[in-house]
Amino acid sequence: MINLRAGGYGMSREPSQFRPPRLERLTVKNLRSIGQGGVAIDLPRSGPLVLLGENNAGKSNIVKSIEILFGERWPKSHKVEEHDFFGRDPDGISISIGASLSAVRCDCGGTVAYLKWEYSTSTDGDPYLYKKRCDHCTNSYPSNKLRQQLFAMIIGADRRLSQQLSYYSQYTLLSRLMHRFHERLTSDPVRREALKTIFLSLLEQFKGVPEFDDFSKLLSETSEELGQSLPYRLDVDFSAYDPSNFFRSLRVYPSLDGEIKSFDELGTGQEQILALAFSIAYAKAFGDYEGLILVVEEPESHLHPLAQMWLAAKLGDIADSGLQVIVTTHSPHFVDLSKPENLVIVSKPDAGTTRTVQTSRDDLVEHLIGKGSDPARTTSESIGEFYSSSATTQIKSALFSRLCVLVEGPSEELSFPTLLGLVGFDALREGVAFVSAEGIASIARWVRLFDAFQVPTYCIFDTDSDKSGKDAQSAQASRQDIFRSLSLDPTYAQSAALSNEPLHVESSYATLDANFEDAMAKLLGDVWSSAYFEAFEVIGASKPLRARYAAKLVNERTSNLDGPGGQAIGRLATALRQKLGGTISLPGGARDVGKGIVDVPRDLEEPPF
Repeated sequence: MINLRAGGYGMSREPSQFRPPRLERLTVKNLRSIGQGGVAIDLPRSGPLVLLGENNAGKSNIVKSIEILFGERWPKSHKVEEHDFFGRDPDGISISIGASLSAVRCDCGGTVAYLKWEYSTSTDGDPYLYKKRCDHCTNSYPSNKLRQQLFAMIIGADRRLSQQLSYYSQYTLLSRLMHRFHERLTSDPVRREALKTIFLSLLEQFKGVPEFDDFSKLLSETSEELGQSLPYRLDVDFSAYDPSNFFRSLRVYPSLDGEIKSFDELGTGQEQILALAFSIAYAKAFGDYEGLILVVEEPESHLHPLAQMWLAAKLGDIADSGLQVIVTTHSPHFVDLSKPENLVIVSKPDAGTTRTVQTSRDDLVEHLIGKGSDPARTTSESIGEFYSSSATTQIKSALFSRLCVLVEGPSEELSFPTLLGLVGFDALREGVAFVSAEGIASIARWVRLFDAFQVPTYCIFDTDSDKSGKDAQSAQASRQDIFRSLSLDPTYAQSAALSNEPLHVESSYATLDANFEDAMAKLLGDVWSSAYFEAFEVIGASKPLRARYAAKLVNERTSNLDGPGGQAIGRLATALRQKLGGTISLPGGARDVGKGIVDVPRDLEEPPF
């Protein structure tokens, strides 16, 4: 049997002799929320590609493009609806999907570097265009053999394992497995002869039953007599007992303690895990026949946090072994900052058009250094481990936000969202994440990374005007680093140049003088001091927990926050709103805080993230 592929990571060839076929780059235009400007995504050489971002940003539309090119249906049989066009308007535009490939063999023996699918209603005749580019032949029409060298197995909540493990179509994984098994079973001449001998022996056993032998002869004679000149006769089919055909009867079912169970007995999370197990085993066993692009939509669905962490690690190991894995997720557990080039931020920043942000390591290094990072320590080899080791779950969660507010510690992280509620600003509804950087020295590093992925940031940090000596010098160096990361003049980060207002608000940062506890006492006076004291009686000595509890009490007990404190918090809310992009009017009945007045969320019914 001739293998048309360049090779794979299966069990019959040495990996050093070939490279498996791979999808290298995907480009999409005018598909649903993806506009004329299009998106381009590079697939990594190791580890999973992770598409992350807010709900309804367009991650599933990217998966749809992969399904059209490499899914179970022939691309030209894909039914295109009006809603598949960007803006739901098919007039004058075409949907196009392109794939840059490597190690994909053409039927002529050459190499196929590019595959394209396009659909346009403005074209006379066939609206579909489906073609390849080969380095050897001029034939642009892709054969089914060529296309099947890369096959996308897509696993998600609406793609049931029971269907993939049935003979629902010739494209299900079970159908593919059985045909591959049959090919392997019969490809060896010695084994084929052995199977034939077994089959003939079985037939002899059947014929040894007198009644059956008599029936077989009568059936043949009678059908011939009655049929006269008709070509067809009746005969008994023994092919089910031919060992080489056993693959047609093979079934895969879940089992528990050796007992076969129904798919209906599985929880959704269990079913998804077993679907992954089957597809991975298939890819590893038969990888030298066809490539497998494993696409997992929201693998965190129906799994508890520890199970998510475990699955994320396993998917990483699987992708590192050679299988191409693409994940769409809303979970920080699938964000691996050791491979920043594997992350694609998907968003809709303007007019409902999907945008993707992806960076190479070299480009990321250049960006970080341009924002003030130490060139001697910022290298392509070091940045992955540096950010991976520094990240908390909260930090990674902020990559899904519309705006990340970086603060020094947990006291600010836990209390500021509640305090902003005093002026009608709902941080959760607005998609604003308050995140502790675990110290002022760490704020700048995350500003730089988030800026590289075009996630807006805002910084809140202490003036540290009460410090002296080495402590003051260290704090000043950290503030200067923050200013450089924000592209501001670092000379203004000196304590003497900073405002001594309890809460001073600028367009990209705010300062607390001298620290959070002092600033709140000055800003809110007795209402904060009494709440903070009461929190000690209930919570204990933990400053972050006392701050959160005190903020909750202030919010509950204050119906109208007048004076400088309310105005300062209002100004902070306004600055955050401006970072988010635009303001609207405050509706009647909202709290009036004077000069610092801010608006409420754009949509009171549904959060925009």
